[in-house]
Amino acid sequence: MEMKRIFIYIASAFCLLSCESYLDRQPDDQLTSENIFEKRETSFEYLVNCYTYIADESHVGYRMETCGSDEASAAYQGNDRDWALATHGVLSPNATGATYRSDYQNCYYGIHECTYFLANIDRCPELTRNEIDQWKAEARFLRAFYYYFLMVRYGPVICYKDVLPDYADESINYVDRMPWDELVQWVCGEFDAAAALLPPSWGASYQGRGTSGAALAFKAKLLLYNARPLFNGQNGTHLYDNIKDESGRQLFATVYDETKWKAAADAAKAVIDLRQYHLVGEGSITSSSPMSDVIRNYNSIFVEMTSDELIFGRNVGGSLWRQHVTPRSMGSTNGYASLGPTQKLVDCFAMANGYYPITNLEEENYDNGLGVIAIDSRSGYDETGYAPFVNPFWSNVPESGKVTDAIDTRNMYIGREARFYANVCWSGQPFVCNVTKVTTEYYNGGLHGCGEGQNWPSTGYTALKFVDTEKLGTNSDYGRLFWPMLRYADILLAYVEALIESDPVSSDIFTYWNMVRSRAGLPDIEDLYPEIIGDKDLLRKYIRRERMVELCFENSRFFDMNTWMISTAENSGEVAGCNIAATSDAMDSAFWQRTSLFGSGHFGEGGYGTPRIWTEKNYLLPFNQGELDRSYNLTQNYGW
Repeated sequence: MEMKRIFIYIASAFCLLSCESYLDRQPDDQLTSENIFEKRETSFEYLVNCYTYIADESHVGYRMETCGSDEASAAYQGNDRDWALATHGVLSPNATGATYRSDYQNCYYGIHECTYFLANIDRCPELTRNEIDQWKAEARFLRAFYYYFLMVRYGPVICYKDVLPDYADESINYVDRMPWDELVQWVCGEFDAAAALLPPSWGASYQGRGTSGAALAFKAKLLLYNARPLFNGQNGTHLYDNIKDESGRQLFATVYDETKWKAAADAAKAVIDLRQYHLVGEGSITSSSPMSDVIRNYNSIFVEMTSDELIFGRNVGGSLWRQHVTPRSMGSTNGYASLGPTQKLVDCFAMANGYYPITNLEEENYDNGLGVIAIDSRSGYDETGYAPFVNPFWSNVPESGKVTDAIDTRNMYIGREARFYANVCWSGQPFVCNVTKVTTEYYNGGLHGCGEGQNWPSTGYTALKFVDTEKLGTNSDYGRLFWPMLRYADILLAYVEALIESDPVSSDIFTYWNMVRSRAGLPDIEDLYPEIIGDKDLLRKYIRRERMVELCFENSRFFDMNTWMISTAENSGEVAGCNIAATSDAMDSAFWQRTSLFGSGHFGEGGYGTPRIWTEKNYLLPFNQGELDRSYNLTQNYGW
């Protein structure tokens, strides 16, 4: 394999580690060969190996993030689905088959390999001093990233800094977690040090390598989480006040610190000021076909392998995502059509005129879409009736697959913003794979509906993000995608959120917020809702909606809800969607009634037929029992 292609196919990159248990192995036995760092080629292979522990977050069928939030559900059953265990109150430190356990282990694999690389790369005689410095910065970035990945899931974790642990030394089993604020300071320092030496880009051939912008962006994201209630005083709940290490040190921040918001804003603005990243399609919307332009631009972020908006991600095979959203009977693609956007997410999208249709989405009486539905009359939203409609998403596909015929459509799906059509597919709409077209049937007994195994959408909706209709064929070829672990729109919204809390009268709030809305084809937020100007509560309400819509299915909502500490309210109880037990999706059928998926006669979420139970302990994951048994002093998270 040519060296320039290693990062494009990183999943199959060189791996110098054995597959035995990380904590039980003698890690340096096969890695201290004297000749590894004598040559440029093998030194670079070792650096590539440091990347191979990055989790594949597109594996939606098992991972915690997407279906573990209030934006999606799935019909899968089985006790090895992390998200189902968590959403039904049965996740435990003894959970088996859990991907969160392997994530934890793999991050420490990666941390160890990065530290080993840092300790040895200076020995390579074939590298210049500048190359050594850049490669070391790359390893420092990756090590900081692995810590970041762990921190947003567990809070404080064990941190070895630059020490390469001796796993034969019994004392390693007595190491406890580093206090949160100390850990944030150290990891941010590592990101800064890496950013100072990394290039802004390695070029398209090396897509996926750490850059100066990626280092600063993850620092900004970590500082945003650091400022939110979970890690900033806990919003008066005192949940973590008694979580201390063996010496009595507080592991979590117990007092609110407003200056953390200023630090988060400054860090996000530093990324913006690089002028290196741009919103795809920014300023390119034409007056003749604005909806089509927005959908094309937005969709291209996720189906093109390079983009000025993508800051850091992983190049992965497309099947782990696309197979879960492709309907059955699409040629021989063997689709599952099982990832179901919730009714709450559907309700969250604005109308094309920019107004949000449902005004009480955050209120208790909304009840996840099954209670009172308060409609803003200015939006033009109509939950009743139907009319002929041409879905603009399918007018953007190649000519041979275009769908231009009007289809009878419920009014609640007509006149929505462009991002709605780029993200949500509902029953009766077309689905196009290259030149193959089917009409989706998500009702009971329908071609893609419930009644056949686990491969049906539990909410009556499927997701469209990351679907590449041009390249997706009908022969089980799902292509590749560059999974966005962080993109520029997220940084813009992070900056806005931090300003809302630290400087709510700043004009930058609307300048950068409206950049995201403008790319989405929507009017400025303050023109529609002038009452939000200077009002923290309203600003907070609408920036959270913006994040839920813009970043849906990108594994952001899960961490947003937890760090805002709203999951117990927003991610508990029933999950609403269409009535998938109905035997027809005719326009006047019962299919279109808001229904809990648990009361529909069919249920998913690991086989649990009861409402979700999200308790406060789920804000952070539990340390696995095996890790607790190994680390005698390791302090468990709250409630576990």
